[in-house]
Amino acid sequence: MVEGEEDIIMLGSSADSGPDIQAKQALDSSDDSEAEENSLVPIELPLYPQPSRSEPSQLSTFRPTRDLNVYELSTDEASATGLQNETLVLSVDREETLALLGSYILTVLKGSVSMLGVTLSASKVAHHVFAPRSAPIPILRCASSDVHADLNLYSLPPRIRNNDGGAVVAIQSLDTGVEGLGHVCRVFDGVFEPSRWQRSSAEVIRPGVSLVTHSTRDVLPFVLPESWSIALSAAETPPPSEDPIPLSVYVVKGPKKSGKSTFARTLLNRLLARYQRVAYLECDVGQSEFTPGGLVALNVIDNPVFGPPFTHPSLPYKAHYVGATSPRCSPAHYLAAVQALLETYKIEIQTSMPDDESIDTRVTDVTPLVINTMGWTKGLGADLNAKIEELAEPTHVFEIIGPEEKGWPTAPPAYDTLYNQSAPSKAFQYTLEAISPHLTNTHFNAVDQRNLNILSYLHAIFPSITSGSFPSASAPLHQMTATKWETSHPLCARYPYEVDWSRAFNQVILIGAGYEDVIPSEIANVLNGAIIGLVECEPGTEDSVYLDPSGARELPYTQARHPPVPSTSTCHGLALIRAISPSSSHMHILTPVPPAMLARCRVIVKGELELPIWGMLDFTDVNEGVAGTEKGRVPYLQWGKSEGLGGERRRVRRNLMRKAQM
Repeated sequence: MVEGEEDIIMLGSSADSGPDIQAKQALDSSDDSEAEENSLVPIELPLYPQPSRSEPSQLSTFRPTRDLNVYELSTDEASATGLQNETLVLSVDREETLALLGSYILTVLKGSVSMLGVTLSASKVAHHVFAPRSAPIPILRCASSDVHADLNLYSLPPRIRNNDGGAVVAIQSLDTGVEGLGHVCRVFDGVFEPSRWQRSSAEVIRPGVSLVTHSTRDVLPFVLPESWSIALSAAETPPPSEDPIPLSVYVVKGPKKSGKSTFARTLLNRLLARYQRVAYLECDVGQSEFTPGGLVALNVIDNPVFGPPFTHPSLPYKAHYVGATSPRCSPAHYLAAVQALLETYKIEIQTSMPDDESIDTRVTDVTPLVINTMGWTKGLGADLNAKIEELAEPTHVFEIIGPEEKGWPTAPPAYDTLYNQSAPSKAFQYTLEAISPHLTNTHFNAVDQRNLNILSYLHAIFPSITSGSFPSASAPLHQMTATKWETSHPLCARYPYEVDWSRAFNQVILIGAGYEDVIPSEIANVLNGAIIGLVECEPGTEDSVYLDPSGARELPYTQARHPPVPSTSTCHGLALIRAISPSSSHMHILTPVPPAMLARCRVIVKGELELPIWGMLDFTDVNEGVAGTEKGRVPYLQWGKSEGLGGERRRVRRNLMRKAQM
């Protein structure tokens, strides 16, 4: 084995043959002739057999029949079985599939089922599943398992049929209020219900849960490509290492609309079957998985996530606010934030003392890391992703070749030339195909998803915590995910925090293009109605703020101030400044961050991220106004065509190429 080589595995399949795995070793460039013979030549991946959107495919072969494969358990029967509340029990045979639309609680009582690329065996764990039409819905299938291992987990009633080789699952209604987000962001109204094309064929089996039989133009199934399945199975096996504690770092990269985030989420769920906790580093500030956009965040996950990002907003273990959906304007700050979070992972999360008292059979003393890079894979974006990969020192790299890269070949990063450093340590390289465009829902674009993530975060209700308990290097690492959503009132009608900024905040910082020109007398107008990051800085690390000798009550703002240093600060979450008093030092703030953490946030940072228009509207006003005000008199909002210079919609040309690209 030549020093510095990397294992590159290309995964592919075709319609005529089974999966084809080719493993090649890219040798060091010191021997040009040998490297030329063994170098991996970029090839176009073969087309994968995928169902066509024009031909509806059958999603559910399971046919519900009462007292034959569907059983209603009363509250007393469910309690005797070991469950809570009224429960619907389904007996699924080996060859049957089941597609459910809505939000529900899934418990495997007997056997095993596969869903979203993950195998779930019979256990006492209740999984929260969110299956809206805006994302590919999960398909439940029976998976092979040892039927004798789970015979005594649940005391099932005698009337439930014992299907040998099949699975028995419990379905319960899940009341979280997430469906109300459709009233807030009307683009997603009714996504948890069957559409008008399926209302005649869909069958409601529980309140808020419908069985879907066939795919339609707006209901598409989750299909795990063959190469993804092979790569995920290979990733579950830790790499051989001389270290007695094998450490694993997984990097997922690929262009936009290629399924990169979906693969990273599936990989996370697969790893949670082996490890008690998995760290997730979100580097895609435009399409974040657990936090709203604009944050580079490090999350510690201990439960699988079954649903799109807006269904599991979480409080990060540590995060840094970039303030934009792209690091284009602040690449240095973006890289510093990623580097600081990688250091936090290595020092505080990567290894821990084994929990000998836990009954969990999963690995507890090692926490692997999944890194989701951004989909900007050209120019500066490619350089930033290459630098992140270098800093992470991954053991596995998954690269998805998407349609955006066709015809635009990208040379592999030359680390010696770009950064004058050696290439990353040996890693297993997996080249995967992108998800077929026929399996992606085109009714909801990236901007819609990003807006919904922000609004879901602002309406979310997180578990209560005590002061000083999160995060801490000595405290247990627990996932802080929203459990409910309060959508009965719009943001304009919710009770805010009234904050005296003269006592609560030490600094106000503006970041982003053009913000260095904002003078102190205009800072109140800039912050009014703004999305801000709530930042905690270590004592003694904040820069001193110039105070007006005249004694005027002004916000602690200084022009052109640099953002907080990532190594000595953390962003606990986002907030909306709903109003600033012009005559006093008070402001109204809306935020889902628990009060115990708010007291530690003494710095607020305003970036380019803005509140979506849907968040400014009042969905409870029958006259389409806002808080009783006619829509024509609502500040900051304008209905109809704008007037004046610059009022027309701009035309953006995206077909221009640089000279080097011609």
